[in-house]
Amino acid sequence: MKICLSSDTSCLINYGVLEKFDIKVFPLNVIIDGEEYLDGVSINQEQLRDAMRGKKTIKTSTPPLGQIINYFEELFEQGYDRIIHFTISSKLSSMNELFTSVSKNYFDDKIIVIDSLGLSTYMLSQVILAYDELQQGTDIEKLCEKIEEQKKAYDVIFVPENLTALKNGGRVSPAVAAVGNVLGIKPVIKLIDGELVKVDTTRNVVKTFKQYIDEQVNEYPIADYDYFVVEFDANHNYAEQVYQYIEEKFPGYKVKRGIIPINVCAHCGPGTIGILISKKVNGKALNEYL
Repeated sequence: MKICLSSDTSCLINYGVLEKFDIKVFPLNVIIDGEEYLDGVSINQEQLRDAMRGKKTIKTSTPPLGQIINYFEELFEQGYDRIIHFTISSKLSSMNELFTSVSKNYFDDKIIVIDSLGLSTYMLSQVILAYDELQQGTDIEKLCEKIEEQKKAYDVIFVPENLTALKNGGRVSPAVAAVGNVLGIKPVIKLIDGELVKVDTTRNVVKTFKQYIDEQVNEYPIADYDYFVVEFDANHNYAEQVYQYIEEKFPGYKVKRGIIPINVCAHCGPGTIGILISKKVNGKALNEYL
């Protein structure tokens, strides 16, 4: 059986990361002043940054049904018998529901749609695990079981520069955003059970990340977990201090740097820094695949 591995762009930390493994990528969209752009195809981080800094109206939406059907039809035409497709967390987007419906109604469930309950490198670790298992000849049922286990061990935190993008996306009220921005208060957001939740606020980004790292080192030892720092047009000094602190905590460990996926950037806004901790892929650092 010839199996195709596929993912939407929510897992990417750079746009070429999956090409060398022949993992197919479905680009998600972002809408700027009413015009649609495709992640990594017709828009990149810098263009989105300029649009958001320029106070343009930014939205995301589900892709047209025909675009999804055509994407999978083209894959099956290449001779694949089954497709395993990963989506961004179902609690952040309706992508999983939509793709599952397409599989059932148009492809006789020949597409296995996996809800990553994640994004960025946490989601990427699941995609790479699937690749690794397929290379070893693992059957689909066992592979799906291992992915479910991979989902259980993670921790993700983001700190946006301000509350503006969260306000525009309806995640905080205009009044709360206005007061917070005037006072220089930044939201601390964690991924909990697949959902991004504001758990705290801070005025000192670096101090918050250092405290967070200190709290995680025992529960998530570097021998078993990967630590990634991702950012979107973030303060360079802040980011460098976060990188250095992780490397000081784990001598000899080189922190991998990456970007935040565009569809996530559209909601958190420029100036965002995140740390993502995920279980290593069958004991191997995700860095080894990148």
